[in-house]
Amino acid sequence: MSALQCDSSQHNVTDKLLLRHIQPAQQSILPPFSGTLRKDERLKLSKENFKESIDNFFKNKDINPIDQLNKTPAFPTPYVLAQFASKAYEDYKRRETDDDYEKRLILPDGWKLLTTASKTKMNNGYFGAAYWHPEYQQVVIAHRGTKPNSFGALWTDFKGVLFQHYVKQMDSATTFASKVVEVLQGVNREKGVHFQVFFTGHSLGGWLAQITTYTTEYLKTVEGNNFLKSDNAPQSYHPHTVVFESPGCKAMLSEMIDTFDVRQNDGESVLQHLDITSYLSAPNRINTCNSHVGKVYRIFIDSTDMGCWAKHTALYNAATHSMDKILKVFDPKTGQVVKDDKGQLRILEVIDWPVSGRLFRRREYKRFFNWANQFNDYQPEITEEYPRTIGYYPIHYQTKVYEGQVNNLRIFNQEEKKFLQSYRKLSKFPEFF
Repeated sequence: MSALQCDSSQHNVTDKLLLRHIQPAQQSILPPFSGTLRKDERLKLSKENFKESIDNFFKNKDINPIDQLNKTPAFPTPYVLAQFASKAYEDYKRRETDDDYEKRLILPDGWKLLTTASKTKMNNGYFGAAYWHPEYQQVVIAHRGTKPNSFGALWTDFKGVLFQHYVKQMDSATTFASKVVEVLQGVNREKGVHFQVFFTGHSLGGWLAQITTYTTEYLKTVEGNNFLKSDNAPQSYHPHTVVFESPGCKAMLSEMIDTFDVRQNDGESVLQHLDITSYLSAPNRINTCNSHVGKVYRIFIDSTDMGCWAKHTALYNAATHSMDKILKVFDPKTGQVVKDDKGQLRILEVIDWPVSGRLFRRREYKRFFNWANQFNDYQPEITEEYPRTIGYYPIHYQTKVYEGQVNNLRIFNQEEKKFLQSYRKLSKFPEFF
């Protein structure tokens, strides 16, 4: 049975939609009606009319695309996004206004709180925040990770992350992202101002960020407030997503692709297209739950304060998973990863990463720790211990040197990639073109 199983109550709606929209002469491939992801009608926004803040800023401004290109940096730095992922854990104090909450957060220079979204229901517990930079025309949506006192978050971890089943927080996060994007699209139509959209989050928040990366680009809301495959993907936003200590979202995204599109439509290419970057600490029980998507980097947190007890017990997971420690890996001035005492960047690009699997049944995680030198930042080295594996790597953990100057093609959407591929071919024949 599919993890995103369609409720039988949706069958009548399905039949009506099919009867209304099937046009064999014009459309030979029809995406399925899943009914598994629905708009969260009771999602509470701290500022319902947040579009007013954007309209007021651009009321007497005339901004053209060239001005935006000249004035706007390509992306917020990893450090800025890490700050937003961390600040998503901050709750409102009693009777605190948005303005008071924003001041207490101490946001990065130029950034403002647009609105927050929450769902306090016991089996949900979602919280997210949208921030915007008026001068840069950039919006960051940060999803909160797991709080130990939130049953809804713990339930999402168990049912959603471990077993790839549909969970209520997916409704809430997707709805929040959709509401923000709809407003930005309206501003674009009215003012001609195009916003960039970014997602971020730590732990469970990183898992949700990757889900909303997919839903923002490929899904839309239709009759009955169901999210279904969009028929205008080229005109959708292509979000840039940076997550920290994510439990891995490849399995869930693959399940969603199979659910919302025909299954022989090469869903793997969609995964390769999503612009997702993950920063992982040392392998732990959280970041090895599932396989990862996109570009993955191993960062080296400061483990000098981890005593023997923290290194060799379950406390190790909390210590290596800490968002506070991850923030210290980035330089506040440059926004990029800092260097160690030897002048080396505390980052490597991941080629392979262990997966512990559901309920930790797999041996990959255990084999990593049986072999890794925990006093060398948990970085294993090839030795002659495995003479029968010459030419093969004995564990699922490999990294290579980080090449920060190299950009990933995932930053381009599918239409832009097609253009670049065509241009590359045509540029070989300058006498004709």
